[in-house]
Amino acid sequence: MTAKEICYEIINNSNDLIYVTDLETNKVIFANKRLLQVIGKSESEVFGKLCYQALQGKDSPCEFCTNAVLSTEKIYEWEFFREDLQQYFTLHDKKIIVNGRECRVEIGSDITAQVQEKQDIKNKLNMERTLIQCIDTLNNENDVNKAINELLKIVGETYEGDRAYIFERCEADNTVSNTYEWCKKGIVPQLELLQKIPFSSFGMWIERFNNHKARIIYSLKDELEHESEEYKILGAQNINSLIAAPLFNNGQLIGFIGVDNPSVEYLHYGLLEQVTSFIVNDLQKRLLIEKLQILSYKDSLTGVCNRTSYIKYLDELKNKQYSSLGVVFLDINGLKKANDSKGHDYGDYIIMTISKLLQTTFGEKVFRIGGDEFVALCEGIKRMEFEEKEQSLREFVLQNTEIKFSLGAVWTDRTVAADLLINSADKAMYEEKRSYYQKDRPCDGKL
Repeated sequence: MTAKEICYEIINNSNDLIYVTDLETNKVIFANKRLLQVIGKSESEVFGKLCYQALQGKDSPCEFCTNAVLSTEKIYEWEFFREDLQQYFTLHDKKIIVNGRECRVEIGSDITAQVQEKQDIKNKLNMERTLIQCIDTLNNENDVNKAINELLKIVGETYEGDRAYIFERCEADNTVSNTYEWCKKGIVPQLELLQKIPFSSFGMWIERFNNHKARIIYSLKDELEHESEEYKILGAQNINSLIAAPLFNNGQLIGFIGVDNPSVEYLHYGLLEQVTSFIVNDLQKRLLIEKLQILSYKDSLTGVCNRTSYIKYLDELKNKQYSSLGVVFLDINGLKKANDSKGHDYGDYIIMTISKLLQTTFGEKVFRIGGDEFVALCEGIKRMEFEEKEQSLREFVLQNTEIKFSLGAVWTDRTVAADLLINSADKAMYEEKRSYYQKDRPCDGKL
């Protein structure tokens, strides 16, 4: 075998992609086996054909052609991503003379694995930095809701998505509701529309979530049945792709965090899975704060608003405009006697019965301001409606032989301070109570 034949064998069987073209005609005069194998063509489909047609599938010279910068003195090195092959190459180009004609020789080395490895390392570093940023945000912000919203902004921007959101599950009716949301500029918010959705609509999600796996949709149109509930819900939000990760607390699936239309590059980024435990901690912290707030503003026995809530509401009324205001001040008659004779459980029964009566009659703004005292306030109520409510309370007393109370009721449509109106109702109640006890015990002036 001659030296020329040896060189040919080495080049033709190299793992690099090698070809030679005539610089004047752009026709391919040689392509090695590896190149033909990669582009899936035979020698007859390549040799003697225009290089941009045979090698790149183009109808005109490549916009990235390097012919103009080639020389016989040095090698021109550059990198190129071939989209149809989804591969990265390092290319070495040089001008050579073959049989007196100027030719171009190009040697391409597949560096896809190295590029992906570098990208993976870069993504991992970015994820770690972002994760630290997310943790810092949750730890350093005292306002839980603000912290979670800021975290969603970080997550959404990292994934280059349209929306980032959290859905929380309600076990009572097995629905999920969108509770937090971040939207990229120009994206229409969906939070108010995505409430009380049956979790059964996301059967595929539940299966993956229960196995602690993320739900990834690369193409909504290609992957989902167009008649499915999942497709209808997601399609209505202009979602083309998404990634969602489950949120677990003590082994129970309590919701999920997701990103709509993320960059394909970041679909396997892993950030969502990393932040879930920190999000769950903050969600549980929020629930605890909400419970404490309820305890601080609700009466533990009856569930109606307590004295703290009453004082707060009066402060709010000072800065409020209202067309009318009705006030009922109620005091239970004989509660101490009932407690002493029949026990505190019976006394509690009386208190709870009256609180339910007041709630049924007046709604939310019912306050237990003392052991046996209640106040109900009605904003914007008409006189006739208010008087009907008052009368229904009085009828309850007439029809009930066990439970008695005294009440004072005042209504106005004038601009009067709420505390003055409440004082008037209190005085009316006091007079009614005095009359009640005078009838019951005419010789005893004590109330």
